[in-house]
Amino acid sequence: MTNQEEWNEFRDNLLINAIERYRKTPEYEYIQKQREEIELMLHSSLTTDQEELVEECLFDISAMAERESEVAYRQGLKDGVWLLKKLGVLA
Repeated sequence: MTNQEEWNEFRDNLLINAIERYRKTPEYEYIQKQREEIELMLHSSLTTDQEELVEECLFDISAMAERESEVAYRQGLKDGVWLLKKLGVLA
């Protein structure tokens, strides 16, 4: 395994751990409850075609938000390493 592959694996593990910690918070629990309520409203008031379209849109929005968070997290790690190097903490 190359240094880059090891770094990528390390970074991915940090991200996974951060997500797991977040999913144990009251904020995440609240968001999940809100999501369930929205799904109940959608199922009770939309036709099957409308429901499928809305679910597809919500999935796409959720995937985009997850990707944005992942990109920001990874950039934060890169920025942190860059800053530590500039400060002389890392070689």
